[in-house]
Amino acid sequence: MKINGIIWDYDGTLVDSRMKNLNVTKAILSQIMSDIDIEYSVLSSLENYEQATIKSSNWRELYRNEFGLDEKQIDYAGKLWTKYQLLDKTEVQPFEGISFTVHKLSTYSQGIVSQNSSENIRNNLERFNLEKYFDLIVGYEEVDFTKQKPNPEGLLTCISEITDLKNNDSVIYIGDHITDIECAHHANDKMNRNAVISILLNYNKHNVTEGWEYKPDYITNVPKDILEIIYKIKNT
Repeated sequence: MKINGIIWDYDGTLVDSRMKNLNVTKAILSQIMSDIDIEYSVLSSLENYEQATIKSSNWRELYRNEFGLDEKQIDYAGKLWTKYQLLDKTEVQPFEGISFTVHKLSTYSQGIVSQNSSENIRNNLERFNLEKYFDLIVGYEEVDFTKQKPNPEGLLTCISEITDLKNNDSVIYIGDHITDIECAHHANDKMNRNAVISILLNYNKHNVTEGWEYKPDYITNVPKDILEIIYKIKNT
């Protein structure tokens, strides 16, 4: 099987950005609301925030279900995301083994599809000396607010830009969340074939896929194991 490209999620897959995203969320909500410190335990600890993001399919659902924002407020929050990501000085770091793995995959076209800000992602990749490995970054600004993951529009855009898929070609999509696996499934539905092979990079090491409607094609807890998975796929 020919693999034409490798596409990554960003938050929770390439980098550990949990604390930064928690701080940014607090800042955004502080501009929109006045009672966040009193009303929302989800913001009281990193563990609570992480659990809330795990059970939410995307950031819009998180803001709607956990904080009670209406659609107009959610749209406004989305417009503030880049500003507060760039203002916040909390540093993020690549997960252990990511730099090695991305470098080893440099023979492939690589892209990123994320609900984070593409400018913020690009700035961090430059800091990590990883920007040279990625041909395209599709952030939330490049996708209509109503078509964020698990809608496949961003993923399909990235596929069309960095690859030239023939009938039997495939791409790999690597993510850490149910939303990423659903996105890969919906992309295959749109293309009427199984062109997107999903890999769940599950740093948590517990059975997070229990109860998921769609399962990843492969699961690993360690980034470098992706190299072995891709080798097996190529030789299938």
